[in-house]
Amino acid sequence: MFQTVSQLLRIVPFCLAYVATANAGVLTLINGDRVHGELVVVERERVVWLSENFGEVEIEKAKILSLDTDTELKIAGREEPCALAGHRRQQWELYCSQGSGWVMDFPAIEHAEPYNNFVANPIVYHGRATAGGVLEQGNQEREDWDLNVKFDVRQGDFRHLLDTLSQRKTSTEEDTEGDSLGKYQLNYDLRWVFAEKWFAAGNSGLKRDEARNLSLGTAFGLGLGYLFYDTDKTEFSLEGGLSQVNDHFIDQEKSDEQDKRYTAGRITADYRYKFSLGPEIYFNPELLQSLNSADDLGSSVKLGVSTPLVKNIVLDVNYLWEYDRTPSLDSKKEDTKLTIGVGYEW
Repeated sequence: MFQTVSQLLRIVPFCLAYVATANAGVLTLINGDRVHGELVVVERERVVWLSENFGEVEIEKAKILSLDTDTELKIAGREEPCALAGHRRQQWELYCSQGSGWVMDFPAIEHAEPYNNFVANPIVYHGRATAGGVLEQGNQEREDWDLNVKFDVRQGDFRHLLDTLSQRKTSTEEDTEGDSLGKYQLNYDLRWVFAEKWFAAGNSGLKRDEARNLSLGTAFGLGLGYLFYDTDKTEFSLEGGLSQVNDHFIDQEKSDEQDKRYTAGRITADYRYKFSLGPEIYFNPELLQSLNSADDLGSSVKLGVSTPLVKNIVLDVNYLWEYDRTPSLDSKKEDTKLTIGVGYEW
């Protein structure tokens, strides 16, 4: 009996090792190397893999021949966990708890992670607060300061984007010297990723711009977007939809209409690219065209670069161009703004 117990004790560790190996994933490279371990995350250009021998490693997708794992995955646009049935010839065969299986191109997968990680950490947030020096030309000529705060909160397949601007300046123009001209802005966008690259969007905005005779401008809309890239390194998306625009003016005598209301088609893009050395560039154009009148057209383009200085501190330089084809009377159609600021990221 004692011999039997002793034999069992010697067998148990081998059985446990066998079970662990059976449940572990295997990453096979094009050169034939096999790396045992578990998947951490799949991104646009790489796979992060937790190796049994080397710890966490990053491997380019182009170097991967196949990926096998028993871990259930979270795929964008799918609420339920999905199982990877096979990875061959640069394609993934996936099966979810609802519906039949389907095939996805492995290089085109933007993001995939273990479902347990997704459930355990459903909220990811980033933010930046920037104070910057401003040089404006157009409806006002001035050099001063503004404060800009941004929040980016991701909860599952939902993304919340909040952007605030506060600018209370003193004009340097001779005919308005001493006048305080303010600009305040609040934008909130909600995105819902319902497929691997497609998302539905709701957008809203409030704006007051005293230099443009705008007491309160509001815009509320819905749209559909396509996500080309969404990684730590780069992001590029296009969005189109409809917006309801309402403008209320400070001085009604300077406006052809007491208030301006119209439905507009909206097209916007978000582009961001981070270089390996640290600097990041971004480009955000937007176009609003009234469906009722061709004269009611507005557009803006923001181009900037952000460079890290020390941990969590960045130097941000951006240029903003705004255009309104039918501005308030005595107002110019174009405004430009150059901002150089220092921000804190979290």
